[in-house]
Amino acid sequence: MKKRIAVVGGGYSGLVLAYFLEKAGYTVTVFEQEERAGGHCYTVFHKKEFCELGVVLGTSEALMKFLRQLGVKAEYKYFHRNFLGPDGEKLAQINPHEIAGFQEQLKRLPKILAPYQAALNAQGWENVPDALTQSFESWCIENKLQTLIRVYAPHLVAFGFGKSSEIPAIYALKYLDLLTLSSMIEARKLIAFTNGATEIITKLAQKLEDLRLNTPVTGIAPAEYHRVTIETPVGNEEFDAAVITVPLNRQVIKFPDHASLMESYQRKHYNVLAYVARENYRITSYFSHNFDKDGQLMLLFSSKPDKPGPLLTAYAAGDLPIKELKALIDADMKQAGYKAERLFAYKQWQTFPHVTGTEIKNGFYDQVNTRQGQDGIYFSGSLTCFPTLDKLTQYLNDFANRYFSPDQL
Repeated sequence: MKKRIAVVGGGYSGLVLAYFLEKAGYTVTVFEQEERAGGHCYTVFHKKEFCELGVVLGTSEALMKFLRQLGVKAEYKYFHRNFLGPDGEKLAQINPHEIAGFQEQLKRLPKILAPYQAALNAQGWENVPDALTQSFESWCIENKLQTLIRVYAPHLVAFGFGKSSEIPAIYALKYLDLLTLSSMIEARKLIAFTNGATEIITKLAQKLEDLRLNTPVTGIAPAEYHRVTIETPVGNEEFDAAVITVPLNRQVIKFPDHASLMESYQRKHYNVLAYVARENYRITSYFSHNFDKDGQLMLLFSSKPDKPGPLLTAYAAGDLPIKELKALIDADMKQAGYKAERLFAYKQWQTFPHVTGTEIKNGFYDQVNTRQGQDGIYFSGSLTCFPTLDKLTQYLNDFANRYFSPDQL
């Protein structure tokens, strides 16, 4: 009889993992508490146009290969970007007199990163050296890479991963590896989804046998014969193992060791607002002067990077009521000269499950990795990998092969 696996969380991670597990021969049930699957793969449409309320793009050929495997339409496109000041004036990301210094720092970076390759090349969080548990800013200063901070900052802050002075260096360096960083700096072509990121979820859902929506997991408890009971408002079921891909209240997990680990996770408050504009735009604008301000516009993203379009997506940090948040974003856009007609969709997320640098230094991820499979409980997805489609796709494939290979059936 096939082993039954419960996957808790029907976001990108949960669905992709379920897909890999079913391909390996397991019987999989995915539990999603919302009425829709997909999590941050959330596309909204206005007439014939669309924009993303979560996922925006990817960079790796591995992701593109996976999309082709699913039958998802995607293509490489150039994304035009600029940096704007408080009054909408264009700014240079790096001042002309700093360019030579930055080039020198970028040239030194591979050599500086060489001792950390075990941690940087690992699919998830493994072998993290103490040096990379300090803040990214302090790590850069320690290695005389001050200008590099400003190059990384827009992609860390604007996409909801935190400030350079706060985020542990391992997170920043894992996210913006040399290939990804080069793609951002040199404005290389990035992956864009022809029909929106939601198509990924649609294709995955069509391939899965047992996806349950609007079914929150209220308890994960021990069962007889080393099995696991999944408790939901609908009823209780037993499985051979449970893979948790989303943060849960520790009270849900009736296994003390895993509940204690879950309690350590923190998340970021992140907001995405979609506007219909009075004019067509195709530029992506970073508002660096707002990076340390909750509720202020950090990034304005055009829905059509290759040609002008009428939709704009605004990104801001902070846990603010939507009315207050919209007023701040509207003012920022008006000041910068963008002509928004109306807000037509928004989402206020809690993103990026992470722990502090101190907890990483004290062996948090070592404990997670050691306890994988203990009592039939596993942590996966954004709990154990940086939450971008590129990183997650490769990690989840590796995770399935490592813990659930066909010969373990």
